Amino acid sequence: MRPFLFALALLPLASSAQNWGLGFRLGDPSGLTIKKYAGDKAFELSVGRTHLFDRNDYYYDRYDRWYVDQNFNYKAHELLNYGHSRAVGIQFHYLAHKDVKNAAGLKWYYGAGVQLRLMSYRYNYRYKLENGPDWIVVSDQRVTETDFGVDGVIGLEYKIKNAPVSLFVDGTLFMEIVDDPFIFMPQFGIGGRYTF
Repeated sequence: MRPFLFALALLPLASSAQNWGLGFRLGDPSGLTIKKYAGDKAFELSVGRTHLFDRNDYYYDRYDRWYVDQNFNYKAHELLNYGHSRAVGIQFHYLAHKDVKNAAGLKWYYGAGVQLRLMSYRYNYRYKLENGPDWIVVSDQRVTETDFGVDGVIGLEYKIKNAPVSLFVDGTLFMEIVDDPFIFMPQFGIGGRYTF
């Protein structure tokens, strides 16, 4: 009976510490987010879908890059459409938090981290040869892409008073190192976490 009473006595301390946050992020990536708080520092891991909102522009642009890399030198070529894609992003950040003056529960944060992005998609395109007037159609051209890079992040986090919930918004600038070095990509996110 005593261990049970001791555990009950510690429960308020554990809940008030709120060392972890688990929630959902909407943006790039859109998915799960886990945050480990350690005083005014934190580690954050986000896993989810990338390019959820700019999918068409992104994949059409990637087709042009892919075509140039192939050195086909066709007389003409045209992307017809792209097939179902799976785009997964993983972000890991080390963050520092600072209180916002005269705003209880509100903190701003900044930090840096790494990202890994894995994509698989299918292009349907057509091309013409130098000595041929007719289009030749290629269906289901499979392309796999792995991107890795570093990023910097800045954001705001609000802890709701008397509730185990925090809300956040942030902006990230991602610099790709592999496989298109020094390509910069702005990213934004908004979401909430259950803190415990």
